[in-house]
Amino acid sequence: MKKPLSKYAQVAKLLKQKAKKLGMKATASSQSFAGGNSVDVIVTAGSDDALKELKNYSTQFVYGKFDGMTDSYNFTNWREDIPQTKYLFIQDDRAYTILKNLNEKYWELSYVVNGKEVGYLSFINQLKEIFFKNNGWQSVLNAFVNEKAKFPFGGSGYLFEIKNKEVTQ
Repeated sequence: MKKPLSKYAQVAKLLKQKAKKLGMKATASSQSFAGGNSVDVIVTAGSDDALKELKNYSTQFVYGKFDGMTDSYNFTNWREDIPQTKYLFIQDDRAYTILKNLNEKYWELSYVVNGKEVGYLSFINQLKEIFFKNNGWQSVLNAFVNEKAKFPFGGSGYLFEIKNKEVTQ
C-alpha cells in the first residue's frame, strides 16, 4: 500500500504542477526537520510574468512567517482546507541556467556594464531592468551565450559585456 504524501510534499507537487501549467521548467522538493518542514522550488526556465504568478499563487501554501526580532514563528495564514508548509522558497535560476551553457563556472566570469566590472547579480538585475519587455533580458543573455560572449551588447544607453576574468600575478 502506498503511503500518502505529507502536506508539505503535496505543496511541492501542486507548485510543480502550477509551474508546468504556466509554461515553466521547475523542480520542487520538500523536507521535514526538527521544528518544521519546507518546500524548495527551483525555476530554470519561464517568463517573468509566469514567475510572478507562481510566487503569488504560492503564498496561500505558507501558514506563517518567522519573526527574527522575537525569534518566533507566527501563524498568520493557517488554513485547514489546503496543504501548507512552514517555509517556502522559490529560487529563480533562469539566468544561471542560460549562463552555464557559456561556462559551467559562471562565477569565474567577469561581468561588465558600461565599462565597469559588476557582480553577477548586479549584471543580471541591470539586464532585467533595461530589457524588461517581453522577457528581453533572457534573449540578450541567450545571445551572449550563442556568440560565446565575443561581442558586447548594447541598449538604452547601456553596454553589457561578459569576459573571462583576467589572471593577475
